[in-house]
Amino acid sequence: MDSLTYVYVWDPCEIIYLGFYSDNNSNCVLDGGDTWIYSGPAVVRVDSAGVPVDTLTSPWGLYYAAHGVAGTVYTFTVITNPLGFMPTCPTSGIATVTIASTYGYSTAEIGFQCDPSACLDNAVHGNFRAAITGARSYLQLTTSRCTAGTETATVTFSPKYTVASVDGASSYTVSGKVATINVSGLSATNPIWVYIYYSPVGTLTLGDTAKTTVTIPTTGDCATGNNTIVSIDTLRSSYDPNHKSALPVATITPGGRLEYMLQFENTGNDTAHNIHLIDTLSDNLDINTIKVTGGSAPCKMYLSTWAGHNVVTFDFPGINLLDSSHHGLCDGFVLFTINAKTSITPGTNIDNRAGIYFDANAVVMTNGVRNTVPVTSGVANINNNVVEIYPNPVNDKLMVNADSKAFGSMTISNTLGQVVIAQQVSNNVNEVNVKSLPSGIYYVTLRGTGGVKVVKFEKL
Repeated sequence: MDSLTYVYVWDPCEIIYLGFYSDNNSNCVLDGGDTWIYSGPAVVRVDSAGVPVDTLTSPWGLYYAAHGVAGTVYTFTVITNPLGFMPTCPTSGIATVTIASTYGYSTAEIGFQCDPSACLDNAVHGNFRAAITGARSYLQLTTSRCTAGTETATVTFSPKYTVASVDGASSYTVSGKVATINVSGLSATNPIWVYIYYSPVGTLTLGDTAKTTVTIPTTGDCATGNNTIVSIDTLRSSYDPNHKSALPVATITPGGRLEYMLQFENTGNDTAHNIHLIDTLSDNLDINTIKVTGGSAPCKMYLSTWAGHNVVTFDFPGINLLDSSHHGLCDGFVLFTINAKTSITPGTNIDNRAGIYFDANAVVMTNGVRNTVPVTSGVANINNNVVEIYPNPVNDKLMVNADSKAFGSMTISNTLGQVVIAQQVSNNVNEVNVKSLPSGIYYVTLRGTGGVKVVKFEKL
């Protein structure tokens, strides 16, 4: 009566784990005497049957889905060493895996040892969480230096807070609104985590912002781009330790690089054995540029799509994160960078938030972060009900976009209601020089036939 032809094509594959470790005991075996590499990521070229198919970046290793018929050889070649390290097991920095005849799981490792001839690179990563009840800075300090030594970080914090305590530092001092944090034992194989806890000064206001700046010395440093972080957070009733932050803050240029930090904390009363983070990325980001650059523990990164959107998943299997009674030992994070698409236009927003899963518990959603491409000339879609200001926070020049037919005057007031700047609205794009204003919260007020509009901004 009928016939049916069914064709099934089997694509053999293996999940390959390639691990990068510091061979501390020089035996070329990943064992208890060795450590993972945290000072910086390695860049690896992936070849399938001699043909380059991928270039990946990771500090401690990577998981790769390899496809091909049985016998296909995958080659992983380190083309950029983790800063401060050189491959020794093998010295070529090349690992190979041959696809088996069935679905499988293979491992390969490349051992490194600290390179005393490498240039010095100190780095700091972290974020700042603010609330009306208190605040916290979470910092990771790394170095490419082979021998353990002492390093100093300088933290300039908001006048809204005072330092209450510091965990992880060998010593610290506070002078005015500057904390000097000293850490000992810092080396390429031993990163240091520091927690700074702040108490509020007086009664703080919900919705205000607070800023911290952290720097480590740059003298003799060959990569000073990672020596300073500036964090700005909005004051909430309490801060959530499960958090997402982005650098740079607020703005982004077409093709510009974003560094995202996903931070998580076990706030429960039992060990969190397995943790995974799921992050649905903005369609305005170039998925081909994603790179894992650091973290508190080795993790697996997977890329997938859902409903047409790019999704990155970070798995921490067997992390065994201690419960909340272990102060300073129940936190973790992952860092990754990704570039904005070069085709995005002024006014485009890049929004992001992530979900965090602790074992079988319900998802914990992070806050949302937004980066916007500034409008540099002209004003799109301006009407009597639209007022835009940028950048926010601002250092020197504040741009105010408003319909000059709807608004005739503009003032800037401080939190006491005192007018500190007044000028006319003469164009749809108005430049205001705020460089001389003290750091703090201010309000732009526009008046005219379009009514009264008030917009808040922060002066850094």
